[in-house]
Amino acid sequence: MRTPGKRVCRKATRVRIPAHPCRCRRKIAPLMMRVFAVILLCLAIGALTSPAQNLAASALERARQEFKQGRLETALKALEDAEQGGEPTAPSLDLRGCILVEQEKLDDAVRAFAAANAKEASDSTRVHLANALLRQGKWDDARAAYQAATKETVNLVSNERLRFGVLMTFLGAKDDPGAQLALNAIRFPTESAAYYYAQAAWSFAHDAKRDAEKWIARAEEIHPANRTAWFARPLFDCGWLKKKPPLFYD
Repeated sequence: MRTPGKRVCRKATRVRIPAHPCRCRRKIAPLMMRVFAVILLCLAIGALTSPAQNLAASALERARQEFKQGRLETALKALEDAEQGGEPTAPSLDLRGCILVEQEKLDDAVRAFAAANAKEASDSTRVHLANALLRQGKWDDARAAYQAATKETVNLVSNERLRFGVLMTFLGAKDDPGAQLALNAIRFPTESAAYYYAQAAWSFAHDAKRDAEKWIARAEEIHPANRTAWFARPLFDCGWLKKKPPLFYD
C-alpha cells in the first residue's frame, strides 16, 4: 500500500547498514597490536645486533688497511677484534690467509683460504687460494685451482689474473709447450696489466731480462702500482724482480 503523496524507493530495502564503528575497532585493534609488537621486536633486535656488526666491520676494514701497510701483527690484532664474539666470516678468513702468506706460513694460509671458500666463495678467495698453492710450488694443484676458478668468475680482470696464474704454473714447472699455449691465451689488449706481465714473465723465464724489463716499464706507464702489484708479486717470488711490490688485498 502506498502512502499518498510519497514515492517508495524499492531499492531502499537493499541498502546495507555498515557495521557499528565500535565493532570494527574491536576487530582491528588486536591486529594492530600484533603488528606494533612485531615492529618493536625488530627494532630491539636491530638495536642489539647493529652496533656489534658495525664494530666488526670497522675492525675488519682496519685490519685490511694495516695489512696493506705491511703491519702484519697489528692487522692480526684488528682481525681478532673483528672476529670477537662470533665465528670467522669468509672475508676475515680470506684476509687471515693473506697475512699468513706474508708470514711464510703457507700451509696455514691454504687452510684459511679453503675455509673461506667453503663459507662463501668469491673471486678473491678463489684467486688467493690458487696463489698460495703457486707460492708453495705446487704447480699442478695451483693450475687446477686457477682453471676451476675461471669457470666461476665473470669479472674480466679476475679472469685475466687467473689466466696469468695458469701461465706462471707452466713456467714454474718448466713446461714450455704448456706455457706457450697459456701465453697465447692472454691476448692484447687486456683490461689489466696481464698482457704486459705475461710477456715479461715469458722473457724472464727464457733469459731475456732486457725485454722483460721493457714490458714491465710499459705496463707501469699505463697502470698504477696498485693495479700491477698482483702481477708483479709472482715475478718477485721467482727472484726476477728485486723490488717487492706493494701488498694488495682485493
